[in-house]
Amino acid sequence: MQVRLAGAMTGLHRTGEQGPRLLLSHCSLAHSGAWKGMLGHLGPVRAEALDLPGHGMSEADPDRRPRRQAADALLEVLGDEPAHLVGHSFGGGVVLRAALDRPEAVASLTLIEPMMFYLLDAADPVAIDEAAATAGYINAVQSDQAELAAEEFMTLWGNGVPWKMVPEKLRTYAIERMGFITASADDVAGRGPDQITVEQIASLPCPVQLIAGAQTRPSAIAICETIAQPLGVTPHLVQGAGHMVPISHPAEVAKLIGAML
Repeated sequence: MQVRLAGAMTGLHRTGEQGPRLLLSHCSLAHSGAWKGMLGHLGPVRAEALDLPGHGMSEADPDRRPRRQAADALLEVLGDEPAHLVGHSFGGGVVLRAALDRPEAVASLTLIEPMMFYLLDAADPVAIDEAAATAGYINAVQSDQAELAAEEFMTLWGNGVPWKMVPEKLRTYAIERMGFITASADDVAGRGPDQITVEQIASLPCPVQLIAGAQTRPSAIAICETIAQPLGVTPHLVQGAGHMVPISHPAEVAKLIGAML
């Protein structure tokens, strides 16, 4: 369904009437339906999944940064009733922002490969390699080559299916949303004073876990390890999985999330 949250029409999918409360934020170029497979393995929960700005049934507010708009919508749904927050990729930053704004309402936090490249030292070879890879699709977007940009982005962060084998409907969906990647660049890679720090994450009173695909990009694992270190935890690496681990390995991810509920 579509509801007005934080001043913008937002796609919101609710499922389940009993069990722990779960709020979910998906990755870039996807939509709230991406959680369906994982939720099918989780058991009874009251799940609420929101579409990111400009995704699914959500409008994008050009006057707000995407992470802020998405977090404000999530906070409005969260209210004061405690919930377990789960975020994948860009959605990881969304649930983190919401958790830091209202920590008393967060029962636990699960971050699945959160895209927070600014946490890496710019001189780290992993960060240098990622910056070079990112330049390819960013330059393509800026030169109005949206399809090339989508192909390059999905090659790096997709589920491993060659671009030409992706169903046409999904290719079109991704192409039409490549502007979101540049609009959210400051959220995932900017080094401004408003970025979320590992010290802030470590200050959260709730349990925090990190999940990554064992075969994902090195930068994604490095980000998880950077966040995990001050928390005194070890990221869960799902064998055989890449960045799209909650979609490709829903049962394994559901088991890890279920342990937090």
